[in-house]
Amino acid sequence: MKVMNTAASTAIFLSLSCVALPAAAIYKCEQAGVVTYTDIPCDGQQLPVAVPDKPHETDDKSLAREKREVAKLQAIREQRERQDKQIRDLSTRGAAARERKCKSLALQLKWREEDVRDAPLSAQDKARKMARRAAEKYRNDCQ
Repeated sequence: MKVMNTAASTAIFLSLSCVALPAAAIYKCEQAGVVTYTDIPCDGQQLPVAVPDKPHETDDKSLAREKREVAKLQAIREQRERQDKQIRDLSTRGAAARERKCKSLALQLKWREEDVRDAPLSAQDKARKMARRAAEKYRNDCQ
């Protein structure tokens, strides 16, 4: 199974954890100018924060809304997975095309070097020039 997107999994976790939160005291602690919230009383000054007496009641509307949100997040995740697969496929095809091109250029360079060896003295300069150009093209495109 694929790992879910961080944003999607966080949203699902938060929506599910809000339903299951127990009613407990939360303390706001201010120490050295830093404000922190904790379920354990602070050393020194304690500022209790108001928390509802009863846990969040789940009604049919909120349950339906949460199901729609989960379905929406699932659709977004599936869309991203499809996009990622398309990108991987394009990348693979691009790499294969580049490999074919480099093999072709290497073969052309080999042929040009053979032409230099086999060329008569009158055509040596032209053959060297062609081999040099083939080598430059190979270096530019493949290295």
